[in-house]
Amino acid sequence: MTGDKAAKTAITGGATSLLTLRRILLVTGLLVSGAVTWMLLWTGDTYRNFAIETLNNSVSGTVNFFVGSRIATDYADKITPIANEWSRLGSLVKSYQENDQTRMKAELDILSNAREVVQGDVNLLDAVAYDQEFNQLATSEANLGASVTDDPEVKAFLANREKAEARKPASFMWATPDGRPVFSLILPVGGFRAVGFLEVITDPLPQLEGIGKVLGGNFQILDNSGTVLFESLESPEMAQAEAQAPSTEDAPAPADDAGDAAPEAANEASDMAAAESGETHRAAVSVTIDDGRGGVWAEARFDRDISDFYEQTNSLRLLSIELLVGVLLAGWIVGWILLRTTVLRNLRAFARAMTSISNGDTNVNLPDVGNDEIGEMKKALIALRESVRQAMILQNMVENTPTMTAMILADGKLSYLNASAQDYLGGTPQTVSGDFLNLGSDFQAKLANPNNLPFSEIIQTERGYLDILAAPVRDKDNVLLGTMLAWNDVTEREESKIAVTEMMAEVARVAQSVTEQSEGLLSLANELTSQSENTVQQSGSALDVSREAASNTRNVATAVEELSSSIAEINRQATEASDVTGRAREEAEESQRNIGSLEKASSEIGSIIDLINDIAHRTKLLSLNATIEAERAGELGKGFAVVANEVKSLADQTASATGQIGDLTAAIQQEVQKAAHSISTVGEVIHQVNDIQSTITQSVDEQRRATGEISENVQRIAAGAGSMDEMITFVNDGAQGTGRNAHDLNTASHNLSEVARNLSEKMREFSERMKLT
Repeated sequence: MTGDKAAKTAITGGATSLLTLRRILLVTGLLVSGAVTWMLLWTGDTYRNFAIETLNNSVSGTVNFFVGSRIATDYADKITPIANEWSRLGSLVKSYQENDQTRMKAELDILSNAREVVQGDVNLLDAVAYDQEFNQLATSEANLGASVTDDPEVKAFLANREKAEARKPASFMWATPDGRPVFSLILPVGGFRAVGFLEVITDPLPQLEGIGKVLGGNFQILDNSGTVLFESLESPEMAQAEAQAPSTEDAPAPADDAGDAAPEAANEASDMAAAESGETHRAAVSVTIDDGRGGVWAEARFDRDISDFYEQTNSLRLLSIELLVGVLLAGWIVGWILLRTTVLRNLRAFARAMTSISNGDTNVNLPDVGNDEIGEMKKALIALRESVRQAMILQNMVENTPTMTAMILADGKLSYLNASAQDYLGGTPQTVSGDFLNLGSDFQAKLANPNNLPFSEIIQTERGYLDILAAPVRDKDNVLLGTMLAWNDVTEREESKIAVTEMMAEVARVAQSVTEQSEGLLSLANELTSQSENTVQQSGSALDVSREAASNTRNVATAVEELSSSIAEINRQATEASDVTGRAREEAEESQRNIGSLEKASSEIGSIIDLINDIAHRTKLLSLNATIEAERAGELGKGFAVVANEVKSLADQTASATGQIGDLTAAIQQEVQKAAHSISTVGEVIHQVNDIQSTITQSVDEQRRATGEISENVQRIAAGAGSMDEMITFVNDGAQGTGRNAHDLNTASHNLSEVARNLSEKMREFSERMKLT
C-alpha cells in the first residue's frame, strides 16, 4: 500500500515532460517492485510461521482430550472388571481378615502371574494393600516406591468417602517422582463387606498406541530425565526416514517489524539450501498432559514433518522472485495492474482462508488462481488445510460418539452439544440452557464447584436413569475452561437390576420357608428317636423280669419234692410273681401307647414330606420363571440365569431328599406296626401269666393233695416264661430297628435343612453381588 500511494503521488505531481514522467514511473516501479518483493518474502514467512503456530496451538488441547478419553475412560473401563476380580480372590480376602501381612504380600505377588498380566492385557507395575483407614499394609515384590496415596489430598479424599462411595472403584492418573505416568485403581477387598482396600498400579501407555498416526506425527512421552517412555510414530516409513536422514526442528518465530528483512533474507537462503540438500523439517511442540486433578500427569513431545510445506513455500519464494523479474521486464504498469488485480486480492483471500482454518473450517474454498507463485501458495495452503482437517478428526470422534456429551463454560453457559446429546435434548446449545437434564439445584451447585470435579453418579430423572460423568476441561496452563458433562441412558439396565432384586427376595422367602419346615421335620425325627430309645429300654426291663420269672419257676420245679414243707415260701414267691406280671402288663400297655405315638408321628412326617415336595415344586417353577426372565434380559441376565439353574438344582435335590425320607418313613411305619403286634402278643402272654399266678395263689391250700398237678403247672409256667422271653426279645429288636429308622430320618432332615440354608446363603450372596454392580 505504501508503493501504491507513492505511485499515485508520482503520477499526480509528475512533470509534463514525457521523459520526466517515464523516469518517475521507472523509479516508482523499481520502488514498488522492491517493496512488493519484500512484502512477498515477509508474507511467506509470516504465513508459514502462522500456520505452524496454529497447528502447534491445536495440538495441546487435542492431545489432552485424546489421552483423557483413552486413559480416564476407555482404559478405566477395561481394567476395572479385571481388578475387581482380583480384589475378590478368597485367599487375598482371608489374608486381610487374618491381618497376615506376609501372606498378603505373597498374594499381591501372585497377581503378577494373573492371566491378564501374562497375556499382556494389563501391564501391572505394583500392587499395594491398605487397611480401612488407608494405612499401607504390604506391597508386591515389584515395589514401585510410590503410590497415589502419597498425595495427602488423595489419601484424605479416599479415607473420608461415604460407605456407599467407598464400595465403588476409584481411578487416578498420577506420575511417579521420576516423572513416569501411571494409572491407579483403588478397590474394596471382599466386595460389599470390605475388609480393606487394594491399589492396582498399571502402565496405561500402551493404550495410546496409534496416537501418532491419528494426530499425523510422532508422539513421545518423556520422564524427568528426558528418557523416552512411550513413542508412537506416524508410520514405520517415518521411523526409517528419521534414522537415515538429518533432521532440523523449527519453531514459529514471526517477524516483529520491517527491520528483520536482513535476517529473513538469511533465513530464505538457508531454507533454499536446506531444500536443495534434502533435509527434513519438523515442527515440534511440548505438551503438558494434566491428571484431571489440576496436576501434571506427563510431559509429552509432538513433532510432525513439514518438509513439503517448507518446500512449497521456498518454491513460492523463488517463483515470486522470477515473477517480479518478468514483471520488471514487461513494465511496471503491467506489474502494478497484476499486483492490484491478482496478488493482493489473492493474498487477502488466503488470509481469510487461514483465519477460517484456524477457526476449524477445513472446507473453506480457496480462490481460483493460475500456476504461478500464487498457485504454489495455494498448494501450500491446501497442505495446511489438510493438516488441520486431521486435527479435527478427534473432534468428530466426540461429535459422533453415542455417549451424549456437553461442554459448559466456566461462566455456566452451554457452549457445545454433540449430535447424540442434541437428539436427546431436542435442541442446540443456542436453544438449550440452565438445568437442561432436570437434575435439580443440588446437582447444579455440585457441578458448578470445580473442587467436586471429576465425579460420576447414576441419577433417576423423569425420563429414566442416567449414568453421568462430569470432568474439568483445562488448557495447557491448567486454567479451567469449562466442564465436560457426559451421560448415557441406563434405564433398561437399572430397571432390570430392580426386577432381579425383587425376584431374589421372593426366592429367599421360599428358601426360608423350606428351612423352617426342614427344622420342624428335624424336631419330629429327634422325638421319634427318643421314643424308640424308651421302647428299647422298657422292653429290656420286661426281658429281665421275664428271665427272673423263668428262674423262679425252675427253682419251684427243683423244690417240688419239698413242697409240703415250703408252702409259705411258695405263697411268697407266687405273690411276688403276681406283682412282676402286673408290672410287665403295665409296661406292655405303656409300650403299646408309645407305638401308637410313633404311628401318629410317622403320619405327621408324611404330611410334612408332602409340604416339602410342594415347596420344592414351587421353587422349581420359580427357578424356571427366573430362567425365562434372564433370557429376556439378554447379557444382563446371564449371571442371574446361573443362579436360577442353581435354585432348580437345589429344588431337585430337595425333592430327592424328601423322597428318601418318605421311603424311610414308610419303613418306620411298617416296623412300628410289627412292634405293635409283638407288644400286643406280649400283653396277652403277660395276662396268661397273671392268670396262672392267680391259679397258683388259689391252689396253695391244695398243694399237698396236688403235688403232681403243681409240677405240671410249674412246667407250663416255665414254657410260658420261655415264650415271653422270646417275644420280649422280638419287641426289643423291633424297637431298635425303629431307633435306626428314626436316626436315618434325623440325618435326612438335617441334610434337607443344610440344603435349604445353602440355598438361602446363595441367594444372599447373589443379592449382595447385584447391589455391588
